[in-house]
Amino acid sequence: MKIRTQLLLACFLLSVLPLTGIVVYSYRSSKRALESAYHSEATHLTARIDRRLTTIQADLDERLAGLSAIPLDGLQAGGASTGATRSGMVDNILMAMGEAAPLVDALEFVPTPEAPPAPPSVPRIAEAASPIAPEETGLTESIVIDLPPVKYPKFTMPADFGPRVAEIASLSGKIASATLSSEEREAVKKTLREKQDALNQEMEVTRQAFHLEMEQANQKRQERELVLQQRRDEARQLREVRLQRQREERARTRAAKKEDAATAPAPEPRPVARVVTVRSLSIEQKQLLKSKEKQAALFFGQRFNVPLHSEGKVVGLIRAQLSTDEVVKRVLGAPTEDTDEIPFAVDREGTVYTRNTTDRATLDRLGIIASFKQKRALPKIPKWVVAMSSHRDSGLRIGVARPVGENLEELRRTAAGNFGWGIGVIALALVGILPVAGHFTRDVEVVTAGAERIAQGDLMTRLPVRSKNEFGQLANAFNRMAEDLSLQQQQLVEQETARREQDIQQRLLALEYERKSVELEEARRFQLSMLPKHVPQHDHYEVAVLTQTAAEVGGDYYDFHVSPSGVLSVTIGDATGHGAKAGTMVTVVKTLFSGYRSATEPAAFLIESAGKIKSMDLGRMAMALSLARFDGRRLTVASAGMPPVLIHRAGDGRVDEIQLGATPLGTLGVDYRQTDVAVSPGDTVLLMSDGFPELQSADGQQLGYQGATQEFAGAAAEPTSAGVIDRLRDAAKRWHGEQPPNDDITFVVVRCRA
Repeated sequence: MKIRTQLLLACFLLSVLPLTGIVVYSYRSSKRALESAYHSEATHLTARIDRRLTTIQADLDERLAGLSAIPLDGLQAGGASTGATRSGMVDNILMAMGEAAPLVDALEFVPTPEAPPAPPSVPRIAEAASPIAPEETGLTESIVIDLPPVKYPKFTMPADFGPRVAEIASLSGKIASATLSSEEREAVKKTLREKQDALNQEMEVTRQAFHLEMEQANQKRQERELVLQQRRDEARQLREVRLQRQREERARTRAAKKEDAATAPAPEPRPVARVVTVRSLSIEQKQLLKSKEKQAALFFGQRFNVPLHSEGKVVGLIRAQLSTDEVVKRVLGAPTEDTDEIPFAVDREGTVYTRNTTDRATLDRLGIIASFKQKRALPKIPKWVVAMSSHRDSGLRIGVARPVGENLEELRRTAAGNFGWGIGVIALALVGILPVAGHFTRDVEVVTAGAERIAQGDLMTRLPVRSKNEFGQLANAFNRMAEDLSLQQQQLVEQETARREQDIQQRLLALEYERKSVELEEARRFQLSMLPKHVPQHDHYEVAVLTQTAAEVGGDYYDFHVSPSGVLSVTIGDATGHGAKAGTMVTVVKTLFSGYRSATEPAAFLIESAGKIKSMDLGRMAMALSLARFDGRRLTVASAGMPPVLIHRAGDGRVDEIQLGATPLGTLGVDYRQTDVAVSPGDTVLLMSDGFPELQSADGQQLGYQGATQEFAGAAAEPTSAGVIDRLRDAAKRWHGEQPPNDDITFVVVRCRA
């Protein structure tokens, strides 16, 4: 495949594949985000519906609980009475129900010889009251109080209405207690009658206020209708005036109509319907009420029943027959134009409640209603989001279905459009790439042909440089390569000759290195041969020594001299540097010390030796040297630039330093001093080179003279001089490690015997 074809194919694939991935990922991520947002909104809506259901249920429980204290005046068998007494009783019911009245179609009164138990959400007002026979109330069968389907004015019962009803219920329960005597029971009954009469009187006053509010609301409604009628008349008059100006030929006709309209009587205001009926129940009506009661129980998870009592005795039960349609509308909420979600509710038997028939038809088409009826899990509905929640008290399931299909379709159209535009841009780019690719391939062919000629050995080939881009730079590189190859051919022989000469030089260097290594080894052996092979054995002193070199030939030196009279002289030195020069300096000092006699003072020996070394003109070579003379219990020390001599006192364990400042032998100074100290049996004397205090740890820290003194103080506790040496060797390894020391280390330990 040619480079041009490969270039076009690579450009196409590298543009189409990322474009496809970006479009698909953008569509899927937008779809997930949209569905998640819709599902979140639907979940919030189900939560609001759930709260509305809880509020309505609590309001109904509270309103119906207040009916237990309403008097029975006006309730007669068969519902024959229609007088003012019944009207007042109905007003009391409407006041007690308040805003919950539109949710109730009717109230059924069931006389019973025994008080039924109140539901958990309703206070057991007459739970312990004694039963009363139906004939005492004049009622032998159930009757129904139909509430008018009108909107009542908002009315709030007094704040102490609930506590007073509870107090009456408590007194009613106390009457039935078997522990009361006859006198106590009569007293409780009297108190109960007084409380009941006081509540009835206040209810009558409240009812009159409620009746007045209803009359005022009726009057305001009539006034609003009159105002609206007047506005309609004024609008009609304005239209007639405009038409009169436009059409003068019909002015009389319009004027007549205007006069007729002005003389027409005003419309009578329509009164608010307040028809309340009290009726008995037929068998069919009783079955219908039971069906409604069951439906309300399935919706709310409870039956809205409340016991009625008179003078502390339960006389019957009031059952609220709810308006299912009104309850559903309040729970699910009114439909709005700016939202298209469908809220619904499902009871325990799978009955689905919706706001209207349109929503129900939509849910039926989606298969949601059939799923609940067959008690199957909701299927995944394409282009729809369904969120469900369960009411914790009633068990009613609340859901919201929301369409997302149009938005998803819009996303797909947008994604497809973006992909199409992207493909178009890529195609246009490929068309523009064709001449550029052809130009590139021509340059590549020229470079390829030149490279083949150079590979065949034609080093005089030169490529034409037609541009300054990468291909022009490549042609220049090939031209330089051809020129370099021709030069390299001439240099090959020279390089081969130079390589052979280098091999010869390396062999000569290896021989020279081997020769020097042999010489250094011989020098090291010679230097070691100059050190004493054995330490002197003395009756009054125990001597031990240790030396470690840092190179093949070290610069440290030690030696001994024992006079016939038993005087022990110990010298220790450190030549500058390492290697052969240090060995030479050690040899000179060894020669000078070999002529030392114990009668010579140590300071005099150093002065004499310094003068001889300077007369030898050894250049910058120098040597630090200490000389210690042990004569009985007297120690004389002279030093030329060496570390201080340390003396460990056996009596009190302290360490004394003998520090004599002076310059090494071979330097400018020739003035050396000496000092005398007394030693006692058990005292230990340490002469050392500066390699021990200058030892470095792994982090580059020196041991120091204070550290060396502390190590010697611990090592002096050993019973022998050799033990002291071993302790000092271990201290050096512990501080510096196993690697060779950075400078020569030498110890000479002398312990005074008893």
